[in-house]
Amino acid sequence: TVAAFVSAFSYDDLLTAPRRSAGLPNRDGTSAAFTESTYSFTSHSWNATLKLVSLETGDTKEIMADAGDTRVTPTGVRVVVSGWATPDGSLLSPDAPAKPDSGLLYDTIFVRHWDYWLTENRKSVFGLLLSEKDLASIKEPFTNYLKGLGIESPIMPFPSTSDFDLHDDLLVVNAKAPDLNPANNTATYFYVLNYTSSNTPDLPLNKAGYGACSSPVFAPNGKKIAGLVQLENGYESDQNIVFVYEVGVDGIATSSNNVTYGKTFDRSPSSVFWSPREDNILYLTGEDIGREVLWTLDLKDSSGIPVVLNTTHSVESAEFIESSSAKLLLSNSGIVKSTYFEIFDMKTNSTTQLLDASASVSENQVGEFWFKGSRDVQVHGFIIYPSNFDPSKKYPLAFLIHGGPQSAWTDAWSTRWNPIVWADNGNDGYVVVTINPTGSTSYGKDFTDKIQNAWGSYPYIDLVLGLEYVTKTYSFIDTERMIAAGASYGGYMVNWIQGSALGRVFKALVTHDGVFSTLNQYASEELYFPIHDFGGSFLQNTRGYYKFNPMNRMYRWATPHFIVHNAKDYRLPESEGLLAFNVLQELGVPSKLLHFPDENHWVLKPENSRRWHKEIFEFINHWS
Repeated sequence: TVAAFVSAFSYDDLLTAPRRSAGLPNRDGTSAAFTESTYSFTSHSWNATLKLVSLETGDTKEIMADAGDTRVTPTGVRVVVSGWATPDGSLLSPDAPAKPDSGLLYDTIFVRHWDYWLTENRKSVFGLLLSEKDLASIKEPFTNYLKGLGIESPIMPFPSTSDFDLHDDLLVVNAKAPDLNPANNTATYFYVLNYTSSNTPDLPLNKAGYGACSSPVFAPNGKKIAGLVQLENGYESDQNIVFVYEVGVDGIATSSNNVTYGKTFDRSPSSVFWSPREDNILYLTGEDIGREVLWTLDLKDSSGIPVVLNTTHSVESAEFIESSSAKLLLSNSGIVKSTYFEIFDMKTNSTTQLLDASASVSENQVGEFWFKGSRDVQVHGFIIYPSNFDPSKKYPLAFLIHGGPQSAWTDAWSTRWNPIVWADNGNDGYVVVTINPTGSTSYGKDFTDKIQNAWGSYPYIDLVLGLEYVTKTYSFIDTERMIAAGASYGGYMVNWIQGSALGRVFKALVTHDGVFSTLNQYASEELYFPIHDFGGSFLQNTRGYYKFNPMNRMYRWATPHFIVHNAKDYRLPESEGLLAFNVLQELGVPSKLLHFPDENHWVLKPENSRRWHKEIFEFINHWS
């Protein structure tokens, strides 16, 4: 039995709630810095503040940024940043004169990425050395450390400082494989450079033939580098395996060792970092059964099985509190609460809350369930209740389908598709169901990999069985007032459902930046994605692109349908949304098209997100 909760949580509440970064402890372990950004619909602007939280009391205060915690090398303070570099290796100036024409000419594929067109400029890693005694004194000029190497780092379209790390005079960077076309390949390489040497690395650390690498990080003594490596090139959702490399003083790898837990541990870490005082202990974060968890891995343990350290909500970030190697500052979030801070004590295996979330609802507003899916495998899902929930009443159902498809609904906060906001939409609210069907991450490699060549089969059957399960199990769901909505692959699935018998079960459908025709996946930028998921290139396996194509069943489309598609979405070009809307209109199906000319695959701007929620909610409320 679930009791009524607190007041309703609206999309305005979501969009104006302070957004907190992860916490970063200072060296003496007394406080942690974080940023907090708040958007105002009154001033139509952001306000960002830098804050300190006491690691003893949890008290916070606003501060001005200072250089007190800059990493100090034996010869001074090394400052490393990323930026755009021109073909000659110079840092791109924002004041550089524009060309008289706007034409872009290409003679090879990979011409655009995510939301930008490629030019001659590339991302690079720059740095300089400041005097330890006088931080205003520059000891060397601003240097492009990757100049002349023919590599690009950090990796686009989501550049991150996790793509490089430094230790004394050494820098390790993660870069796209320069010898392979990035449109067809996921492979990246680790390179180690010495600031003080003119020698350039002859070979990357990792073996050619592997896929994407990530999270390179030096051990405390600088003699080892840990990182995550995918064994299959071309499969962006392949399982991450921990590799450890031994590195000489000149940055040349003396040996490499694949930590063999990857063959027995059936999860895929997303980040790795070292114990601050031990060179045989690693910590990992990654998804596990719908949550982002923290593991510890003892490299001396022959079993190679990481041990989970937390099970509550999801870990966004974990940082050692330097004054004690046994304590970690965790930045967490959940479906019911935005980012909050905890201190995790590994000696007692206990957590202490440090700073509560800036936005939260009752923990009782979320439940979980399991059911037998398409392959006689158990499938997991979440159920989210409206704040005014009364189990004796009937509520419409919002059936949300995640993108990816190799992704998952997790117990984590979202400012885009937030189930709590959907649950509190309308007069009485909705019951929201989010299912992780075949292809989802966090349930093992086999469960994820089974979606290959099966976009419209196993996951679709899982969703059918899941809907059947929840409508039979939860009597408060009004089966005459159900809607389905999804983005990206979730939008593909909504389009696939529209052409099936299941489409007539729902009163309204919502597709955000979805796939109308799988044939058009070859207009995407990262071609390795359809090549992997559809069993070859369009020329090699045309049948694979036709097999589960929503366009094949467009004549059956009949349920009122809301389409969103954005102009700067180069992952799924906007023609997909236009095709779907044109077909709906010609068939006479009640439909609307919402278009943002300044958004990409996601709607990120608060004013646009507000409009997005408003229009979609008005549509589904009208039809349900």
